[in-house]
Amino acid sequence: MKLYLIRHGESETNLAGHYTGWSQVNLTPKGVRDAEGIRPTLEGIKFDKIFSSDLIRAMKTAETAIPGCVYETSPLLREINLGSLAHKPFLPADSEERKLTVDGFTAFGGESNAEFRARATEFLDKVKTLDCDTVAAFTHAGFLRTTLSILFSANVNTTNFVCSNCCIVILELKNGKWLLSGLINPQ
Repeated sequence: MKLYLIRHGESETNLAGHYTGWSQVNLTPKGVRDAEGIRPTLEGIKFDKIFSSDLIRAMKTAETAIPGCVYETSPLLREINLGSLAHKPFLPADSEERKLTVDGFTAFGGESNAEFRARATEFLDKVKTLDCDTVAAFTHAGFLRTTLSILFSANVNTTNFVCSNCCIVILELKNGKWLLSGLINPQ
């Protein structure tokens, strides 16, 4: 089985340099173009099942990248819950508030990293049970990084993995284990 994890196109909060989390925000015009830009890559692939985060930016990306697609929404694919940081500008790396985010966003009423990892693991386990050859999941940068961290026992973060809008991570399930099969990171 192959699993295509696809980040959404540029959102209004991405453009503004603000945290988003579980907020419902739209794609920018560039975000729509981002999704249109990956359409040729996804066109020739017969997806047996398509999932999307239930957040608007991911659903709109799915609808634009694969016109007419039928997808199932899943809150498991959401970005990490940032609590009260949603819609606020990114915190400077050396700020006292930023130091509180080391293990997630519980200090702000959001999720811990452990809760987020459990949610990503639950989604991967769900996909393993499907009788499918090829699955797509439209999701978020944090979900992609967290999934890669889980699968490869590594600290995949914003400094060591640039996850552009509409980045595609391709995983392949072989002998019960997920392997990294490909990466398309549009700039």
